Amino acid sequence: MLWGLSGPEKVVSQRRTRTLGLSSVVRRFNDLAVPQLGSVRHVKTVFLACLGIGIAKEARKEGLNVSNIQVTNAIEALACFLAYESNGWQSDERLRGSTKLQGQKDLSYKAFSANNIYVTQPMRMSTVQALPGLGLVESTGERFNSFTLSQQGQDFIDAGCVDLSCDRLKIQKYLINWVLGEYKHKCLPVNRPGLIKALSPLVRLNDQALNIFKQALLSGAPDAVSRRRGVLDWVASAKPSEPDLWQNPGCIETEHFKDLQSGALFFLLRDKALDLLNVIEAEIGLLNPCQLDLNQVLSSDIKTVLTALKEAAEKFLSLEHDPIANKAATKFAQACASPSEQEVIRYLVARDNVVLRNRGDLIVPAQAFGKPDSVESDDEEVHKRLFPSGISFRVWNMYVLNLDFENRLDTWLDKEEAPDE
Repeated sequence: MLWGLSGPEKVVSQRRTRTLGLSSVVRRFNDLAVPQLGSVRHVKTVFLACLGIGIAKEARKEGLNVSNIQVTNAIEALACFLAYESNGWQSDERLRGSTKLQGQKDLSYKAFSANNIYVTQPMRMSTVQALPGLGLVESTGERFNSFTLSQQGQDFIDAGCVDLSCDRLKIQKYLINWVLGEYKHKCLPVNRPGLIKALSPLVRLNDQALNIFKQALLSGAPDAVSRRRGVLDWVASAKPSEPDLWQNPGCIETEHFKDLQSGALFFLLRDKALDLLNVIEAEIGLLNPCQLDLNQVLSSDIKTVLTALKEAAEKFLSLEHDPIANKAATKFAQACASPSEQEVIRYLVARDNVVLRNRGDLIVPAQAFGKPDSVESDDEEVHKRLFPSGISFRVWNMYVLNLDFENRLDTWLDKEEAPDE
């Protein structure tokens, strides 16, 4: 189950949104791990979001009624289209929308801002926390449409577009004209190097823009900066060597390291709880009637997963470190460690109520029963070779960001042959 990563290119089903009522706990552990980074994994994603916000503002000054979301989605879709055109439509984890974008002929803003031309979960969504958190935007609220670029955000996009032009126009001016509809689709070039270099997620930002982003990453509230800097130093030196020993690399403060470990153990516990629900779902799916009677002897498969769940709960509890308000993580672990197997099942099914539900002593299907499983993380095995199991995905994302800072991202992606997200 993915915790915080942007989803696949389709409408999310109820199965994929099954959270066991733990969303706030998960968010808190992730934010304690790497504060205010959101789901950002690539610097170019943040650049395109800032560029969209800036272009939308300029278009509104010209009297066009557009929102940040509309313009940013269109620019992101155009960026992916140009990248696919340049690489022969090969999959890459930095790109989205190959199915919908392939064969697109109308390259106007009107076409690229249509609701059905691009993915339902654009990369922009991963930046909603990071943009204000890193000081790249100013905002009157938490919604993307309320964002305006800060001076640092403006400097970021200016640096990313410096010395780049298209048809003798600066990139930002060219895109403003595109949004205003001054170019017909036949006139928008798909082979102009300046436009591709500025927008394509496959093309690295220049060092000046990357330095501005890194400065934003390491600026702000002292505690948040200390944690982001600590993780950045850790990932910069991370090597695949017995990561599950949970040895502090020395650059992480003690309390921060405890939060990282506690979060990882909680995520592993949550996964075991989902494993149990999945086994029950698979088992009752073969029964007629389709139900599990808790008064009957439980199968060996269910008992095996219950044992693993209890061990994970006891491991979390033994750490005796719960930074979550009202000790919500501890309460969940205590319930999962209950000696009554039937009560554990009832408790988790009640928290689920999406795939399975309680009906007296029976466990029966709920609305999302039988829906497709969540998509597995495409880099899970690589992650496990570098960092302890269960650790917040934001640590892994920081690792990928640092590869970009060090100009090693393309080499690493080629080596890992990472699939499309």
